[in-house]
Amino acid sequence: MRIAMLPVTIMLLLAPPIARAEEKKPLDIALKDFKFKVPADQASLFGLNEDEGKLYFYTNGAAEAKVTLPADGEYEVVIKASCDPALNENAKFKLTIDGDLVGKETTLSAAEAKEYKLPAKLKKGDHTLSIAFTNDVYKENEYDRNLYVHAVAVKQK
Repeated sequence: MRIAMLPVTIMLLLAPPIARAEEKKPLDIALKDFKFKVPADQASLFGLNEDEGKLYFYTNGAAEAKVTLPADGEYEVVIKASCDPALNENAKFKLTIDGDLVGKETTLSAAEAKEYKLPAKLKKGDHTLSIAFTNDVYKENEYDRNLYVHAVAVKQK
């Protein structure tokens, strides 16, 4: 009986591994696709620093971009951000999708670039994702709190 099982065992060992469910790739949103929604007289305080690969927010304001989701489901928006802290406080931001707040206002936990993950239940189709810097503070030659966004991705769970 052991000899009869040998060919089956060999076949199982030589067979290709069972394919795992394909992991869902994150949808990276290019920083150049973000448009700032700020008054014209403040436009110079916002932008994309292409050399450093980051959006900069030098005062309170928002940037938004479009994203198209492939299916209804549970998602995670991953924002890689850093800041210039001031008055012993790091920058804060709010994420909205189609005008609805996702989670709560987020306070950066460090000045250096770090990922912040916000869960959202979303429908298939086009959406507007907005990131708003909310706690700017500035005093010439003393302190200046700023927000920097290095990357944004939407991952289906």
